[in-house]
Amino acid sequence: MTPAPALPARAARRAPPSVRRVVLIDDHAAILEMMQSAVEALPGFQVVGRAETAAAARELCRRERPDIVILDLRLAEASGLALLPELQAAWGRSKVIIFSGHLRLGAIRAALLAGAHGLVEKTAPLEEFHRALRLVGAGQVYFSRYTSDEIRRLVQRRPGQPPRLVRLTEREKSVLRGIAEGLSSKEVAARLGVSRHAIVHHRTRLTKKTGLRGVAQFARYAVQAGLIGDTVAGAAEAI
Repeated sequence: MTPAPALPARAARRAPPSVRRVVLIDDHAAILEMMQSAVEALPGFQVVGRAETAAAARELCRRERPDIVILDLRLAEASGLALLPELQAAWGRSKVIIFSGHLRLGAIRAALLAGAHGLVEKTAPLEEFHRALRLVGAGQVYFSRYTSDEIRRLVQRRPGQPPRLVRLTEREKSVLRGIAEGLSSKEVAARLGVSRHAIVHHRTRLTKKTGLRGVAQFARYAVQAGLIGDTVAGAAEAI
């Protein structure tokens, strides 16, 4: 990501209710400065804390209860992937964007299964970083173009099996693919040529059958079940 001009470190301050509160976790101070500048250049988002260690990150998330956590996979004394479930346990409403220079197949799969809502590599343009923030902040998921290609290769090479063997109809599979791409019920209805009411009905049935709810859970399930193939490559554009 092209660095923005660095801003001086600022103490966390209370954000207005309409503003998405963001916590940054990375073990490089210069990257934290750059990320804070990038986040706060986007209207509606405010950094309320930064952490360079796993211990500081745990305490920060418990105290600030952020809407979004931006997390590097590699910290000095811990793995970001190992830390991710702990951060979500500290404040279950936080949505996590993995922002890393080490997004390979194994890490991508592990991040999805651990509950990440977004995957962006550090070489991505600033525009893509902002797009991930906006979409995850709105309750959707975001896979950057690079990670979408890696997920497609993961699915093609190791399609795997869903954690629960659930039989889905072809229409339910189509609806699940749309949800996993971050499409709204209205957008899935337009794609399939049916009413929005029908999509809501299928989504309710999917929740009952799989026990899952929410875009991130459906996205991870679709990857595990091998239901997302070529469509994943275009997920960054579709959502």
